[in-house]
Amino acid sequence: MEFSVEDDPDPDDLDLVDAEIRAAASAATDLGDQRELAVLVREDGRLRAGIYGWTWGDCCEFQSLWVAPELRGAGLGLRLLGEAEHEARARGCRQIVIFVHDFQPLALYRRFGFEELARVADFPKGSAAIWMRKEIEESAPRNL
Repeated sequence: MEFSVEDDPDPDDLDLVDAEIRAAASAATDLGDQRELAVLVREDGRLRAGIYGWTWGDCCEFQSLWVAPELRGAGLGLRLLGEAEHEARARGCRQIVIFVHDFQPLALYRRFGFEELARVADFPKGSAAIWMRKEIEESAPRNL
């Protein structure tokens, strides 16, 4: 066997690692397979904003939310969260979690109903990492 440390790994290798972890988790828990979830906003064919993550069992995790700088502050982030939550609910999810940093728009997540569960100081140095959660209801309306 050969070990290699890589700072620019092949995306296919990373996809394989993720797929194997997901397959093992699905087999161990009998909760079914994880499914990707993405809501993307395009303008003239260009990606301008998006949120992505996954659902598994009755849980959803958002991994990233991004809005082009010139479009920020106009409610697009809330709309993305609303669309993604709507899809998570349709898939039977009861909660959503997201891992963010304190320099990201925490007010956006709080406004949308997320609560802070845990905070890791100096991750990275001078900032904090925050684990947030939102419980969702089956019949709740979209937060657009």
